[in-house]
Amino acid sequence: MITAAASIETLADLYSTDNNSVMDSTLVVVLIVVAGAVSVAVIAWVISWYRQRKLARQAGQWVPVEGRIESGALEGTQESGKVVLPTFAFSYQVSEEFYSGRFSLRANISKALAESMIDQMIGRKLLLRYDPNHPEMWFIPDEYIDGYKVEQKIGSHVIHDYSPND
Repeated sequence: MITAAASIETLADLYSTDNNSVMDSTLVVVLIVVAGAVSVAVIAWVISWYRQRKLARQAGQWVPVEGRIESGALEGTQESGKVVLPTFAFSYQVSEEFYSGRFSLRANISKALAESMIDQMIGRKLLLRYDPNHPEMWFIPDEYIDGYKVEQKIGSHVIHDYSPND
């Protein structure tokens, strides 16, 4: 960050004149603030990405269990609700206890095809993994189902942008 600020100041010095020194100082301050804000945003994104990847790797080591898709519907995404995805509810059993979850498939298909997909998926078995310390925490290790990208949540972190509304 100091290097970027020094570079910006050097660049501003090259273009400065004695008559515009106040304006040049203001420009340098604005450029430093913008560079700082961009740096903070990039660092925050990298940290978030790293944490999400770490969670996904850890979840890949959880205990495997077979689930069953119980129902499905077309639902809007969390961001805007404008993107509508086939979203499925499933259940799985650990010991004598039943748990449930939801996921979506990113499918750019017509409404009729999406509804047909939903009908075909109901009753289908699904491999997933659960946290043995918290069996209600689940993860679908497959990135794709029938060629469509799986969108899911894990813990409090969203792995993908198109996870279904809860």
